[in-house]
Amino acid sequence: MDKLAVGTTEAARLLGISRPTLYRLIGRTDFPSFRVGGRVLISVAGLQDWIDRQTKEGVG
Repeated sequence: MDKLAVGTTEAARLLGISRPTLYRLIGRTDFPSFRVGGRVLISVAGLQDWIDRQTKEGVG
């Protein structure tokens, strides 16, 4: 079974960005992150949708 969510280090690696840049994205309301206890997780499916929207909108 594939992962449904990843931590910040893996999400930053998947996106090819630094962790500080990822934390700036986490602050956005349209970014697919959520908290479980003290951890911040990023939805893998949500991340793909977010990337698709950014590509279509030409943002970034």
